[in-house]
Amino acid sequence: MDYEIKILPDPLPFEKIAALFKETYSVKYFESGSCDWANPKYMDWYLGAYHHNKRFFYSAWKGDRLIATMFGTPNKLKLENKLELNPISIGLTATLPEFQRQGIQKALLTRMIEDATNAGIDFLYSFPEKGFGGNELLKNHFNFKRLLKNQQHFIKVMSDYGRKILHDYRGLNIVLAKLLKLYAGIPNNELEGGAIRDGKDSDIPTVTNILNSYQKRIPISQIWTESHVREEIEGAGRMNEMFEEPWGFHWKIWERDGKILGSMLIRIEMIHFKKGSAPVALMSETVFHEEATISEKAGVVATIVRWVRDKYPKVFTVQTTQPQYEIKAYKALKFIDDTSTYEFLVLPLSEKGQTLVGEEKKKKKYKELFMPYHR
Repeated sequence: MDYEIKILPDPLPFEKIAALFKETYSVKYFESGSCDWANPKYMDWYLGAYHHNKRFFYSAWKGDRLIATMFGTPNKLKLENKLELNPISIGLTATLPEFQRQGIQKALLTRMIEDATNAGIDFLYSFPEKGFGGNELLKNHFNFKRLLKNQQHFIKVMSDYGRKILHDYRGLNIVLAKLLKLYAGIPNNELEGGAIRDGKDSDIPTVTNILNSYQKRIPISQIWTESHVREEIEGAGRMNEMFEEPWGFHWKIWERDGKILGSMLIRIEMIHFKKGSAPVALMSETVFHEEATISEKAGVVATIVRWVRDKYPKVFTVQTTQPQYEIKAYKALKFIDDTSTYEFLVLPLSEKGQTLVGEEKKKKKYKELFMPYHR
């Protein structure tokens, strides 16, 4: 087949990216709920907010037609609070239906592996959702290794209203219907002292320290800088300029006796199903000081859930957006797994990267992760 592989040009062609995702991502996820991938404005916001380094954004073209993408986003991680690693997260892989099964994604990933190896990247990783073919491509054709069978996404369905939206728009199988009957509802855990307020720029140094403290608590955790935290908050904050309600981005701080003990980023987006659309609250970088107890963390998250209910009554679920951490706090509030399966797959490219899958790691289970996730 005659096509050209190249780094996606700058400025990014948001109209063409959205057109590609309209025929791929939007179609694939209509059953479980699709983000606003088909909207060029959304792609402008999303790629600006969460993909700051676009050096590894690959695309396939037939003439001036964009027919496939594979986006790689570099970041920095700490393994067991000792070894610094430079990986690339793979996401937003899509090929127009008429060009599928012609080796395009293999060609894109081969190019990414070559360039990443030459750039000194330690490993590639991805969290493909089981049932969509990505995990088979990575494992069977490129020998990616599985470090976690299912990286859970936790959700809280907003009482009977949330159950009705899911029933009417998505449809519920027997298992999910039973789960929601048991676990849907607004938690009543109280805030154990202090107050929750809006974040401000002067909070960034303290929040950066809290984010980096997870390197001591979790086997694989992201390395943050103040500039990175500011860049992500400002990038995500563009949502408030680009979209009208119910869309919205919020940064919340939990402070007690003048001490910052928690930070939460919340965004409200529209999710589209075949039978309708409704807003969802997505929580990212929800982090707490090391001294906070499970009960205190649960009280903060519960307070945020009630705030979402009051400010955005049409939100049908609150959902975490990153690989799993603070699991005990979410389970204390009866958040449940979204029932999809996301494997954690890695491909070492360097000797340092190999430490993730070496002999001494085979018996180790990475049950908690705090690292960037890109669908």
